[in-house]
Amino acid sequence: MVSAKLVHQIEDHWEAIAARFLRRLRQQQGLPYISRMPESELTDTCRKLLKRLGHWLISSSEEEIATLYEKVGHDRYAQGIPLSESIRAVQLLKEACLDYIRDEAFVQTSVDLYAEEELELQLGRFFDLLTYYLARGYERACGMAHEG
Repeated sequence: MVSAKLVHQIEDHWEAIAARFLRRLRQQQGLPYISRMPESELTDTCRKLLKRLGHWLISSSEEEIATLYEKVGHDRYAQGIPLSESIRAVQLLKEACLDYIRDEAFVQTSVDLYAEEELELQLGRFFDLLTYYLARGYERACGMAHEG
């Protein structure tokens, strides 16, 4: 079971995680397209994902994730952002979340440590699924562009 306390910590401090993400994105070499996206758009994407993290981890269906992130993949294709950069941005956001939890979670007991590890596992699964559907949406958009 995912720790509600840790999930709420991410949801409540999404701005700090988004700031970590943006710093990582700006420092990362080889992301010329996505790093030119408006900071407001990147921050909004972080907000939409992180403010509802509990929903995504606990009560969302895979179909809901598929619908939303296939659209994101389609949008990134339409914006001319390479798939590799889109995937790397997801990885950087995942790293920002994990680092925030590691740095800010108050681990006192073995139960707290277990809760942190379980959240890391669930976040990994969620971001992997998100990446898959983002890539699928991107590929479908690419296929439609080549057909039309």
